[in-house]
Amino acid sequence: MVVSVVAKLFSLSISWWLLCYPWTNVRGEYFSSVEQMRQLLKLEQGLIDNLDRYIKLHEQKIEFLHRQREWFGKELKEGLKQDVEYTSNPMSAFLLVNRLVNDWERIRVFMELDVGVKLQNNTEMPTSEDVVGVAEGLARLQDMYQLNTKDMASGKLLGRKIGRQLKTAECYEIGNKLTTATNYRYAVSWLREALRLWTSESPGISKVEIMNSLSYALSQQGEYEEALELTKKVLKMQPDNQRALKSKEPLEKWIVYKQEYGLPPPVPDADYKNYPSLCRGDYQRSNKEIAKLRCRYEHKRTMFLRIAPLKMEELSHDPFIVVYHEVLHDKEIAMVLDIAKPLLQRSMVGDDVSKKISKTRTSNNGWLDDVMHPIVRRITRRTEDMTDLAMSAAEQLQVGNYGVGGHYLPHHDYAVPEEGKEAYPAVGKGNRIATVMYYLSDVAIGGATVFPELGVSVFPRKGSAIFWYNLHANGTIDSRTLHGACPVFVGSKWVANKWIHEYGQEFRRPCQVDQNA
Repeated sequence: MVVSVVAKLFSLSISWWLLCYPWTNVRGEYFSSVEQMRQLLKLEQGLIDNLDRYIKLHEQKIEFLHRQREWFGKELKEGLKQDVEYTSNPMSAFLLVNRLVNDWERIRVFMELDVGVKLQNNTEMPTSEDVVGVAEGLARLQDMYQLNTKDMASGKLLGRKIGRQLKTAECYEIGNKLTTATNYRYAVSWLREALRLWTSESPGISKVEIMNSLSYALSQQGEYEEALELTKKVLKMQPDNQRALKSKEPLEKWIVYKQEYGLPPPVPDADYKNYPSLCRGDYQRSNKEIAKLRCRYEHKRTMFLRIAPLKMEELSHDPFIVVYHEVLHDKEIAMVLDIAKPLLQRSMVGDDVSKKISKTRTSNNGWLDDVMHPIVRRITRRTEDMTDLAMSAAEQLQVGNYGVGGHYLPHHDYAVPEEGKEAYPAVGKGNRIATVMYYLSDVAIGGATVFPELGVSVFPRKGSAIFWYNLHANGTIDSRTLHGACPVFVGSKWVANKWIHEYGQEFRRPCQVDQNA
């Protein structure tokens, strides 16, 4: 690692400087979007270019920097071969963000020691929040897809070799970041792996550091006995270790308390029924459930479809859920993405009054109005043909991109306002009667849209769209439309949502007394 080498070289009091503009560590968020993560590869390329110019000026004194440049360049080369897979792979994504937040920062400090020029960078740098965000995405994937820490550290995911063996210090960093995120369960597993990999030749980290961190994570899980055992081992190795000395007595007291009173029951996880098994593809509907479902050409909804019918696959009759295949072409998708990318911001949850950023939804999105481009208007017209619903009551097209382990926990698209208040007052067109979601990319692994109450799962297929009603025929909410976006394992998931509201649909979908009519 860079740490120990830099520490030794600092003491030489080298009078070097670096290139031109001050380094600015601006707050930026990258982990919530693979598209944003891809930009980090370009950022790292720029940093390497600047480092090259510095090397030419000081070749006689930069043997250390040559070695670091070779290492950074090797990692970057691997990333540029398949940038989407590299930045969506939780292991390589963590290493990339950690390099930019920590290793490059150490290089910057080293190069500015008694120098005169600074490392040029005009791009927002990722922050420690991004490192923690990627680590959380990694743990989310482990939990959802039941992944083994040892296999992940070796670069294996679901039997595929998609990365290199992680170093001891890298496993330690992941464990520490998960501790910061209070995800102690997976922090323990990564710190155990760091301890298993540690040897006296492991650079950048001591065995004592790993043991102290593991002891703390275990104590937060209520495993006080093992935590105390580790602390005692640390004190045998280093009798004056302050962290271990401060931990020993509290751990002994917690063990006594645990023996007398036990531990409080753990907080139960939210029950989303089949959500995990549907995401993994484990749950399958019975033959009886799918026997009446058909694939056919839809040509009755509008006059236009009589000359250009759509390929429709039925997923559920009640509630009505279908997939339309090949409704967007690659060129159309490319145009939409070109418009949307500059507009991406962190996705929020909640209604118009109480929108906020939440860990239940890790993605970026941008909104496209019909007036922005003909392609947006074309998609709106196509949505009307698919649904036979009036677009005068539709929201703008929302384009979204999911990050590392990006997901959206099960939720409903309709609102449940307080009595006497209107749903989505900022829109002013009633509740969301229906949803159309276009898939703008394929996803190598993961990223399915699932309906836990119905046992329905739809895996992304570029150019297709899923359509469903959120309300019964009488206008009441249909709770069975609970749906979620599964974590993206490998790949970049792009979607576009069109939410359609009630007003103006009186003659398109007349209200019925019977909700099942």
